[in-house]
Amino acid sequence: MENIICYHLVEQKIPGVPPLPVAFLVSTKNEQLQYIEKQITETILSYSGVEYQNTDHEQLLNLCNQLHPIALGKRFQPKKSRKKTPLIALFLDTRTKEVILNFIIRKLTSFYKTITKNEFPLCFGAERNIYLETTRIQTKLTLLEPILQFTKTTNGINYAFTLREGKKNYLPKDQVIIILLNTPSYLLMNGRLCSVPHLNANKLIPFFTKEQINIPEKHCKSYLEKIIIPLLKNIEIQTEGFDIIIENQISAYTLKITDNFKQDGYVATVLFEYNHQIFEYHWSKTTASTIEVDHTNKITIRQVQRNRTKEKEIVQFLIDQGFQLNASLFLEFPMDTDPYGMLSWVKSHRRFLKEHQFDVELPVIDGKEILLATPELHINTTAEKDWFDIKGIVSVGHHQIPFYKFIPFIRDNNRHFPIDKETVFIIPLPWMQTYKAMATYGKQKGERFTVSKSNYTLLENITTPEVLDIQKHDLTDYQPSKLLKADLRPYQHEGVTWLIQHYQNALGACLADDMGLGKTLQTIAMLVYAKENLPTSNVVQDKIQFDLFSDPLEVKTYLNALIVLPSSLVFNWANEIQKFAPHFAIALFTGTKRKELKSYLNTYDVILTTYSILNRDLNTFLKFEFQYLVLDESQQIKNKESKIFQAINQVRTAHKISLSGTPIENSLSDLWSQMQFINPGMLGSFRFFKEQFKIPIEKEQDTERIKELKLLVDPFILRRTKEQVAKDLPKLSEQVIFTEMLPKQENYYETEKSAARNALLSLDQNPKNKIKILNTLMKLRQIANHPVLANSSATEGSGKFIDIIEFLTTLNKADKKALVFSSFVSHLEIYQNWCDQQNTRYTSLTGQTPAKKREQIVADFQEKKDIRFFFISLKAGGVGLNLTEASYVLLLDPWWNPFAEQQAIARAHRIGQTNNVLVTRFITKNSIEEKILKLQENKKQLSENIIDVNSIPEYVTAELEELLS
Repeated sequence: MENIICYHLVEQKIPGVPPLPVAFLVSTKNEQLQYIEKQITETILSYSGVEYQNTDHEQLLNLCNQLHPIALGKRFQPKKSRKKTPLIALFLDTRTKEVILNFIIRKLTSFYKTITKNEFPLCFGAERNIYLETTRIQTKLTLLEPILQFTKTTNGINYAFTLREGKKNYLPKDQVIIILLNTPSYLLMNGRLCSVPHLNANKLIPFFTKEQINIPEKHCKSYLEKIIIPLLKNIEIQTEGFDIIIENQISAYTLKITDNFKQDGYVATVLFEYNHQIFEYHWSKTTASTIEVDHTNKITIRQVQRNRTKEKEIVQFLIDQGFQLNASLFLEFPMDTDPYGMLSWVKSHRRFLKEHQFDVELPVIDGKEILLATPELHINTTAEKDWFDIKGIVSVGHHQIPFYKFIPFIRDNNRHFPIDKETVFIIPLPWMQTYKAMATYGKQKGERFTVSKSNYTLLENITTPEVLDIQKHDLTDYQPSKLLKADLRPYQHEGVTWLIQHYQNALGACLADDMGLGKTLQTIAMLVYAKENLPTSNVVQDKIQFDLFSDPLEVKTYLNALIVLPSSLVFNWANEIQKFAPHFAIALFTGTKRKELKSYLNTYDVILTTYSILNRDLNTFLKFEFQYLVLDESQQIKNKESKIFQAINQVRTAHKISLSGTPIENSLSDLWSQMQFINPGMLGSFRFFKEQFKIPIEKEQDTERIKELKLLVDPFILRRTKEQVAKDLPKLSEQVIFTEMLPKQENYYETEKSAARNALLSLDQNPKNKIKILNTLMKLRQIANHPVLANSSATEGSGKFIDIIEFLTTLNKADKKALVFSSFVSHLEIYQNWCDQQNTRYTSLTGQTPAKKREQIVADFQEKKDIRFFFISLKAGGVGLNLTEASYVLLLDPWWNPFAEQQAIARAHRIGQTNNVLVTRFITKNSIEEKILKLQENKKQLSENIIDVNSIPEYVTAELEELLS
């Protein structure tokens, strides 16, 4: 069973008002309508899960709201009246009644066109508790052709109406017909939605009970003139007993361009004129008649019969020019991607059509004529400091129009540009394609239109490289400074060159190399280059005298780069800088000593601080303008609502670098935060980004939006994987060991899972409930590892514990070093206790480990051969550690985000590793751990399409039912 939107026609008790539509949420089974669930409101739709926004349903629901009797009464309520006037009372005023009916007719016409275009479900006479399939209307529109039949009798004329469908004729009196709308005519006939072109449906009413009507001879002339003759222009007649004059000569033909509502574009047909009678080529009607009555009451019928042979010759001539006939006998261009391609063809072939005696009839758009003039566009781009000025003139006909006026139309995908009150110009498709991105991301202030320098890729096909003035360096351009104490690998040389390019162009950069490829070294090399190329206007100088014999006015310059990083990485960075750039003056703005440094931050080359301290001491940092601002593990700012994100973006700096192996960790929101930091505004506001990219890509996998996003961010993200650049890295192998729970452990797990399933699947998306869900899922994960993690007094054993101990014993006997990761500190403690019992040396690192001790702990493991195992909590030790002495990595339990596991693996599999690395995951069978593994495998597509990184969904709770199955 699933719920869908279904529309119902409700008969009204007000005379003259046709049936009006109402929308319901309806259950279906095997595509059969079942029963009404609820009348639709915006609130109900938001909880139903039914997609309706940005679809034709949204338009139809709006029409239903407008056509509701209460809404009609409110819309046409007299302005001076304070009391609500019911709709039936408004109909007492003839003028008001006419206005209301005209409004209803317009809206119903749009309603039926949209319903039939999509063949949406529609019912008539439905009620609650009624099986709706029995009231369903067939919404594939049936076109009925009206035929008037006249027979001359001795007493006058008999005439009848017949409705024709193909070769089948229907007498109205023999059918079940309900008139839904008079003009245009929509009927409900035998459960089918039908339309009778060119006929007011009320003309059929007399024939619902009679087969024919007799007109006495004395009334023939007046009846024919007032009633019949106005119908004959577009209705076929059949006669018996009259003089008939037949004509079949085509006097003129016109290429008529018309709307193709089904395909949102234009098609063409040919209008053939026969002595003032017009036939469109696709019409099935073959004759048209007029009646003449002279002063003696003699009746003569003039009947035009179409010359189909000649018509086909004329249409074939157009087919020879590249047109083709579609199934509805309209002319179109095969494979035409431009909905307005038909108008473009007419514009370029006007002389050709005139030479071949074709008149042309163009459609009217919003009451305006289309200007078919060839436009000329001249654009001039000038580069300013941080943006580009775009100026242009459009010449079309005798009009000269500034290009900035077209920008809002291009941005909104609206090709109807109003030239004046009577004329509209169709913006060419190439303009829409070439300038859409520029129009979307540029800014307009008055007559000025600008594009940010960080969006320069949007202008590469619009202006010349000289105007853009974006320097792009060859790999050979950069030569490392002699002061850099390191030999750069080729890919690191390439990375520094890339950073230099962004530095020289005053653009931010995100270095997103895989973990372990040396992002720190590449950044230090960039900072060395930056110091040696400091602009003189920004140099911070300090005049000092080193000794009695040196120049007392010796000038020392400082780079003044601020590096913000997790506290666990401060000493690692300090060591790396001292190792690779010992000439740098470094300040560690951490701990209590930072008070002494507050006034002197501009007298250092590099200032190292943490995210938490920057947030806490923001006012101190705001007093300075830094030459460089570098964020390591920059996914720390992924939450745009966080205080640290807001604080970071207040720091004044000339240049920015973000370093992250995972710039998209959970969702595309992370990417927006990264780009907003390095190049503010380049992806627009977050609200714009969400509508333009996040929703279309994450929910709909929109490939066009992916391409557009790649175009914007590609120049600013450099991403290399180990497989791509470090060919000399040893082999990385991975295996999964599936362990089985012990019987008592399994019973405990199943009991808790059943309780969790019953409790959790009934919860809504309240934030408090989300915490409860995660806590409950954590308990299941703990039991799958070892029951004592969930209940310290538990007596059940653990199958996983037995398997892991066996694995660790084997490694210990073989004198192998291993990194052992878990997301639970208490889980690691179980194996640390085992090591104590076995007299096996180990070390450990968790979130509780003081920052000052981390460095010594890492050194002990790297240098002391008898320390076999390094137990590390996944969250605390996933970054900033170089542990290449270990060639085995054990992941004791899976984490929701596979990035955390990749980072853990990178502690051992990185530059400097000489042994093959074996990664072993331990997964408990028939548990939530298997589900998490499957979740990881199924949800790694998002960022691969953007920057070649992996990610998982933003909310684990979206997979709740699968996790508890």
